[in-house]
Amino acid sequence: MGTSVIPFESAQLPAFLSTQAEVNDDLTAHAGAGFPVISIKGKSFAIVRGGERTIITNPKDPESPATNIEVVIVKASKATSKIYYAKGFKEGEEGVKPDCWSADGVKPDASIESPQSKTCAVCKHNVWGSRIGDSGQKSKACQDSVRIAVAAPGQINDPMLLRVPPASIRALGELGDTLKKRGVRYDAVITKINFDAEMATPKLIFKPVGFINEQTWHEVQAVAESPVVQQILGAMPISVPPEPTASAPEAAKPKQITEAEAEAAIAKAAGKAAKPKTEPKTEPVAAGDVEVEGLDLSKLNFDD
Repeated sequence: MGTSVIPFESAQLPAFLSTQAEVNDDLTAHAGAGFPVISIKGKSFAIVRGGERTIITNPKDPESPATNIEVVIVKASKATSKIYYAKGFKEGEEGVKPDCWSADGVKPDASIESPQSKTCAVCKHNVWGSRIGDSGQKSKACQDSVRIAVAAPGQINDPMLLRVPPASIRALGELGDTLKKRGVRYDAVITKINFDAEMATPKLIFKPVGFINEQTWHEVQAVAESPVVQQILGAMPISVPPEPTASAPEAAKPKQITEAEAEAAIAKAAGKAAKPKTEPKTEPVAAGDVEVEGLDLSKLNFDD
């Protein structure tokens, strides 16, 4: 007896397949981190996507770079990440792979072929004075930063990485203090980011300028839990469980379910379960890059 095949291009999806497609994350999780990055090199904002660097210009003066951008901080890492370039980082080398880096500031990432040390705490590059700048100023060869996922207020489904440099970490904390006194979360406001004009090197200033609406709020919450944001923050892919350790407790026994619960699960898998409550719709966030033209730069707000 032959097998009836429904063409993949068919406009009507079979009812038993009309379930959420999160299972596809099992495939996309292995594609590697592919997300846009907001660069602040040269005290100008630029978006690095797929190896291409696009300067964000001021809409009122397209010939000059934007002096500030307005974003929603979708999610911020609680850890201070570290990144090390043996030959130092040079302008225009955003795509160059670092010699060593750590998302949690505790130990080198598992992807590093030649870790500089077993832990960041005892690494010689993590010591003040391990790097001497061109003008003689001391710093650390392995630079601290805070990884945050940000998005344009009108384009929440396109999160980008912004590495907050060492000199700007305190300013980021001051933003948190301001919002805490106001009793509001950082992911519920539009934040203006600009450069400190008195500093020779890029130092960021963060200022809350408004609240997002309820629909945008729900979009932010959904995107914050997406695989691409987990990659932006340097977290372990959500589909890969941590390796067990010898001291780890014995795994708990599978939860027992009733016959009614089992029937409900089978019905849901067949597409016969009751429809869930309507959730705010968000565009799927792909782990891979899209073309630069795919980003509507007009959704980033600027001031003179």
